[in-house]
Amino acid sequence: MKNLFRFFGKAFLFFLAFAIVVRIISVMGGMEEDLVMQDSIAVVRLEGIILNTRDLESELKKLDENDRIKGVILEINSPGGAIAPTEMLYLRLQKMKKPVYAVMESMAASGGYYTAAGCDRIYAMDTTTTGSIGVIMEFSNIQGLLDKIGVKTIVVKSGKMKDVPSPTRPMTKEEEEYLQGSINDFYEMFLRDILKTRPIKEEKLREVADGRVFSGRQAKDLKLIDKIGTRDEAIENMKTDLGMPDLDVREYYEEEKGLVRQMLSQAKNFTSTHMADGQIYYLYRPGL
Repeated sequence: MKNLFRFFGKAFLFFLAFAIVVRIISVMGGMEEDLVMQDSIAVVRLEGIILNTRDLESELKKLDENDRIKGVILEINSPGGAIAPTEMLYLRLQKMKKPVYAVMESMAASGGYYTAAGCDRIYAMDTTTTGSIGVIMEFSNIQGLLDKIGVKTIVVKSGKMKDVPSPTRPMTKEEEEYLQGSINDFYEMFLRDILKTRPIKEEKLREVADGRVFSGRQAKDLKLIDKIGTRDEAIENMKTDLGMPDLDVREYYEEEKGLVRQMLSQAKNFTSTHMADGQIYYLYRPGL
């Protein structure tokens, strides 16, 4: 009898040690997401200014390759951001083999809407701010200020357009036309990708794609989104569409940040949205 107790005691300790080792490896090696034990819907999140989407793209790719993940909910609360990362995220979403439903929260404007358009279905609240379809560039001219303090900028360049836009001299008509051509090209890309996925006529899209924003209800009437609803409705609809009512729901994003980290993140977002840096953005910048 003692031998039997001894055997079960050793077996319990072995399995306990094994579970601890697996947990350590999964946390240290970033493998926790791969250890999904039951069929699930994954929830990922796009928050704030779109500047670098590599982590989210990588996460989406892993989820798409995980047999236990049957669909993805993408929560979006973003005014948009840099054009290249926005397009890369849209293309990643278009490559997904599993269904992806976008859920717009307070805001999914400009590049935030561009991202949502890459999903199979778009949900928004009545009070969501969306739209702002367009491209923006802003820069300041400080020539007058420099003249007052006696500072002169000297530029040596290989071509006449190399320093455009310059903050230290007036812009010529030719330079303005050059920049407007770039803006128009990125704008046409935006419209092209919306028309690939949304049931809106091109004529109507061009009519409303002048930078204006819409409520969720207005966006639905324009066929820019599919349904008024929250994450809960999106999850229930996905379960029904998949014919799998018992799917688990797993979140794949960081827990709420501490107060200091939240303040730093908000300061970074404020700087990104209000700096006139001469870059080109798919970004909603109210008041500018």
